[in-house]
Amino acid sequence: MMPASRGGVVTVESWGVTRQGVARAENQDAFLNWPERLLWSVADGVGGVCQGREASQLLVRNLMRTPAPSSLDAHIGNVRHLLQRSNREMRQGANGFSASTIVVLLIHRDRAACLWSGDSRCYLRRGNVLYQCTRDHTVRQRTIDRKELTVHEAGRMVRGNVVTNAVGIWDVLRLDSASFSLLRGDRFLLCSDGLSNCISPEVLSAHLGRPRARDAALGIVDALHGCGHPDDATVVTVFLSGG
Repeated sequence: MMPASRGGVVTVESWGVTRQGVARAENQDAFLNWPERLLWSVADGVGGVCQGREASQLLVRNLMRTPAPSSLDAHIGNVRHLLQRSNREMRQGANGFSASTIVVLLIHRDRAACLWSGDSRCYLRRGNVLYQCTRDHTVRQRTIDRKELTVHEAGRMVRGNVVTNAVGIWDVLRLDSASFSLLRGDRFLLCSDGLSNCISPEVLSAHLGRPRARDAALGIVDALHGCGHPDDATVVTVFLSGG
């Protein structure tokens, strides 16, 4: 639970919570809060498929097989292997199509990495600035990247939130990744799109400014009551503090 930093040791505090939306009969999100292994994740079963819940839970179960890493590269490699295994299991399943988005945060010593497929997000609040570490795999983001529409225009797309990538969609798993150095006081948020579609970055950043990871996570979820949150919403907060 204590990765080394350049100035000594930082401690990690984390919290996870999920809330079912009103649009479905069951919650298709799942999360992993595993500070002992310095691994956190959020998975969101692809909307409209009957196996969405099973797909997200499969990802979390397989990630719980992650061994203790010897380096950040080894940590990333272990997680990639388990996500690839999950992709094969979903593609070979006998009960039809199943898929899930995934975002994973990994820490080893003074560095971190996030891996993702789909539109579940990782944010970093450093100082008073909130950064989005991930880039959505959606029709909306694709039109923006291709400069077919402006951000404002793409925001009005009727089906812009349709995912273009997720675990279980392709025979070969497509994962994006980012890695970076850690600083004391860094605060991370992992979430499903049911949360990021309802809560503004300004509100997320304000709650991440709270002193405890638990208070931040519960405060963010409580903020959902004002928007009705039709989709399932999941949040995992990870706070680093100086030792």
